[in-house]
Amino acid sequence: MIEMRTAALADLRAIVALDQEIFGVYGADEDPRIIEGRLKAFPAGCVVLMEEGRLVAYLTTEKWKSRREPALNEDPAITHQPEGTVLNITTLAVAPSAQGRGLGGRLLDAAIEIACREACVEIVLETARAKEFYLARGFEWIGDRSQRGILLNVMVRLLQNDCSQDL
Repeated sequence: MIEMRTAALADLRAIVALDQEIFGVYGADEDPRIIEGRLKAFPAGCVVLMEEGRLVAYLTTEKWKSRREPALNEDPAITHQPEGTVLNITTLAVAPSAQGRGLGGRLLDAAIEIACREACVEIVLETARAKEFYLARGFEWIGDRSQRGILLNVMVRLLQNDCSQDL
């Protein structure tokens, strides 16, 4: 059984390990201090999925005052703006052994719930390998950028229809 809960600092080691396993392969893993900063800056925007006591997926987010292109290793102590109306998905990751079970969709649903609860009007993210996943879930591709030699697709989803009901 998969349990979803708010991430905690105690999850940091497992989150960093999963970040390195998934994104390190192509050089997009982030500095552990940045991940820790996200857990501290916006704990209500960070979620983990646990299976039998093991972290199998996680989501981190932050809020911005306006849409812009995300970047790797941005310091959330500077970039997270609690009064912002744009939710940035900084990371959404599912362990390779748990992929294909709908967990990415569950995390994306959680991100939409967070955005609605936080009065955000849109979600922005970048992805190197999951463009089709996001397109199939209502995101629009708005451009590409490159960082560390990695081509990143910048995507956005407007939330006017997602937040119309009380959460």
